[in-house]
Amino acid sequence: MAEKNEKPPCAVCRLIRTYMLVAVPMILIMYVQPEFTRLKGVALTDLFASFIGLMFVLTVLWKAYLEYWKPKRDAARKNRA
Repeated sequence: MAEKNEKPPCAVCRLIRTYMLVAVPMILIMYVQPEFTRLKGVALTDLFASFIGLMFVLTVLWKAYLEYWKPKRDAARKNRA
């Protein structure tokens, strides 16, 4: 059973765990080179570029909300109270 006053893992340990969870399976898949019949005819580069573009737009909207709209809304609520 884990103790309550246990120290959190160090940054290097977290980096190693992340590497083991992401990079090792990716390298294994590249080595095995399985054929995915469902992905034939799909341009993965275009799909990935669309995903990156969508994430960029969502990030800009989220930051605009946090930096612009939320402070104005909070200030308006504070003035009403």
